[in-house]
Formats: sequence, structure tokens, C-alpha cells
Amino acid sequence: MNLDYVASPAKGAPALEFGHWPRRHPDRLALERLADVAPFDLLDADEIESLLSVASVSHVTETATLFTARTPADHLHVVMRGKVVLHGPDGVIVDGVAAPAILDAADLFVGGHVFAAEAMTGALVVRIPRAAMLAQLQASSPLVHAFLGLVAAATQTLADALMAQRCLTSVQRLAAFLLEQAARAGAEDSFALDIPKKAIAGQLGMTPAHFARSLTRLVSAGVVERRNRNTIILNDISALRAVLEGELGIATQDGSTAQHKQLAAYRTFKSLS
Repeated sequence: MNLDYVASPAKGAPALEFGHWPRRHPDRLALERLADVAPFDLLDADEIESLLSVASVSHVTETATLFTARTPADHLHVVMRGKVVLHGPDGVIVDGVAAPAILDAADLFVGGHVFAAEAMTGALVVRIPRAAMLAQLQASSPLVHAFLGLVAAATQTLADALMAQRCLTSVQRLAAFLLEQAARAGAEDSFALDIPKKAIAGQLGMTPAHFARSLTRLVSAGVVERRNRNTIILNDISALRAVLEGELGIATQDGSTAQHKQLAAYRTFKSLS
């Protein structure tokens, strides 16, 4: 799963885009544009005004955290500019949105955040108090139906992401990617990969910070080396393969190892993503 996939708008109608943002008063414009973002476009002027009167705008820098897992969901977050992702404890991205879009519709109903949210770019985020949003939902049936659709879509995305989470850990996922790149190049013993690390993190569906930690784990194991910002050296491909598959894997009923089953499931998931 890559970032372009998880942060892309749903299929169907063309995505709404807000191209120009003035240097002065972007907060005011973000609030004004909320009425154009689905499903808020279902509300009339008075209903929108009631939400805007209690809403606030947050300027979020790249890699900044909007909220953490297992904390109260006191606000609904509407991303008006930039990209924001949700990720689990190991940094694997489970969902994300590109502006303009609602980030945490499901959390609004349960009252708590299941995952952490991190900005992948600088972002403008409108925050609407949960109490005000729930009151508006009670007053508008079309809005309720639209939000239930958002929750259903998020649930499917989450199910796919959990499948990926069960396949491989973040370290194993990185190891599998490096082995795939070496195989494509026909390398047998060692291999040099020259790709920006941020691009690899996005392709693997990992936040940059957790990608760096996973890479450090492989460096500590002595199987890879960081040459510079964009170059990763695989010193021993067979040793890296052993890290991925596990020399002491638990045997399963069909005689394979648990790690082999994980790898097969991961490859199946990738083919469906």
C-alpha cells in the first residue's frame, strides 16, 4: 500500500481542489470553504454558520501529530489543505486523506481515536467540536446518511490495512521491499539502492519516522548500510533474507514456516492493493 493510494479521494465524482491559498488570512478562507466540502455542502447557510461559530483552524507542520491513539475524540478534523495520515503503533499507515476531506468521521461516533494522525505535508485543518457536530447530525438526516457512508468506506479501508498489518511487521516489510529490488536488479550477493528514503516510506505505507527506525534495525543487524541520504547498501542479501523469513520459524501444518506464510500473505495483499 502506498501513500498515493491511501491518501487519494474516493472513486466517483471528480475531487474538489482548493488551488490558491492567500498568505494573509488563510484561516478565514478555510472556514469559508468548509461549506464546499462534502458532506457539509448538504447544509444550509444557517446550519453552516452554527458550526463555523465554534470551529477553529489549526496550522500543522509536516510530520506534526494532530492527535494520538487512544485519546478522546473531542473534535472532528476536516483537512482543507495538505495530506494527513492515520497510522498504528509501528508507523504503518492505515488510512489517510488529501484535502479537502474529513479525517476521522468514525472516531466522532465512538468518542475516541483508534489511531494516531500525522501530517505528511504542511496542512490547514478545521476543527469542529464533537458536541456541535453531533447536534448537527441529529438535526439533519441527509448529513447522517452521508457520514454513515464515510464510516463504511473507512471501515473497508481499515479492514484492508489490518490485513497488511497481520502480514509483516514494519521491519519485515522493509526487508521484503529491499529483497524485491535486489531481485529485479539480478543481484545475488550485495546491492546498492539509490531511492529517496521518503519515497520508499510512502511506497511501503509507513511514516518517515517509523521507516527510519525500521532501517536502523536492519543497519544494527549488519545486513544493510546507509551510504547517504538516498543510498542504501545491502551488504549480504542472504542474511537479509534470513532476517525476513526467520531461521527459527515456527513450523505450520503444511510444513512451511510462519514467516513464509506471512510473506505469501503480504505478496497477495500487494497484488490486490
